[in-house]
Amino acid sequence: MNNSTPTTSWFSRLLASTDKAYAHQWFFTAACLHAILVIPLTISARYGYGPTILLMPTGHAFEMLFGLAPALIAGYLLGPMPARRLIWFVGFWLLARIADLIAPFSWLMLLCNALFVLLLAQRLLPRLWAAKKWRNRSLVPLIGLICALTVIIILAGQFDAHLLHRYLIDESVQLFALLMLFIGGRMLAPAAAGEFYRQGKELTARVQPRLEGSLILIITAAYLLAPIAASLSGLLLISSGLIAGIRLSRWQLWHCRARPDLLCLGLGYGWLALGLILLGWSKWEGGLYFSTAAHAITVGALGTLATNVIVRVTLLHIKQYPSRITLIVTMTSYMTLAAITRMAADFSGNRELLLAIAALAWSLAFLFALYIVLKGLTTPRPRRPAKTTTA
Repeated sequence: MNNSTPTTSWFSRLLASTDKAYAHQWFFTAACLHAILVIPLTISARYGYGPTILLMPTGHAFEMLFGLAPALIAGYLLGPMPARRLIWFVGFWLLARIADLIAPFSWLMLLCNALFVLLLAQRLLPRLWAAKKWRNRSLVPLIGLICALTVIIILAGQFDAHLLHRYLIDESVQLFALLMLFIGGRMLAPAAAGEFYRQGKELTARVQPRLEGSLILIITAAYLLAPIAASLSGLLLISSGLIAGIRLSRWQLWHCRARPDLLCLGLGYGWLALGLILLGWSKWEGGLYFSTAAHAITVGALGTLATNVIVRVTLLHIKQYPSRITLIVTMTSYMTLAAITRMAADFSGNRELLLAIAALAWSLAFLFALYIVLKGLTTPRPRRPAKTTTA
């Protein structure tokens, strides 16, 4: 007699399956749901109705940087793999998020986060190290450091090393900024060049390897100098923001007005440039308005780039063109509103109202992204036509 329920039977078949699954479908769905819920939960916690860990600025920041961002990294870089293997990645990430909210700084939280980043590093780092150019290989220490910091930050919280805990989270913002500069540039450059080609023009400034290499070296130096020369670290971040702005201007996106998807990606890259300048200025001034500067990167840049990348990857997977989806502009407009109101809240007497508007706009932007992801899941991927042979 078979006593298994339909749910357990489905789960058993999934674990035993060798069918290929796409990481972006799983992790982008999870990332959207996480983003939609965690900011309203943070607002609710301020009034006693949410997880207490989100009341702490470091608790909220950890969940956004080391909860949401790794899911986006996994979705973008992992690629296809057997479903029974991918379910372990998603499972440990989900358990880590639950543990963070209900049992912060516990050994369960440490274990789940450690297992997830270990699986992620084991899968990604050897593949990335196979790249020939040092700029591409620079992703190995960058992602490796982000994975290691996930565990170190939790340990610092467990042993009540509060200053170290706060310092590591604050300084990690520039690591994620560097990662977004790299991935955003690698996505924008060929897309802009392709649009120029369709217009009968040629874009000579594409990846811009010298500027990309300069950004990698300068931000790395800024990160390493932060504990011993904060002012110099700030100057380096300001220079990196200026370089990022120059790189963005050389893509000449104003010639791509018929491509709102590229303009929205460019806006996210622009937030990165602005955020680095503001972050550097904050460090130069001894940490003044650090939170405001950080949110230009974590809301303006991360939010805008994340939602646009999610939509872009989802649509290209099912052979649809992002330029034809007008929802991208609406989604990006909401994220821009979220960034502006969140930053303005630090200077306004209506702080609570602006924070609520920012939270609502952020969640709506990811809700639109989730809608496109779920729609993509129900849209069959076109198959390549079979090759025909002639006698």
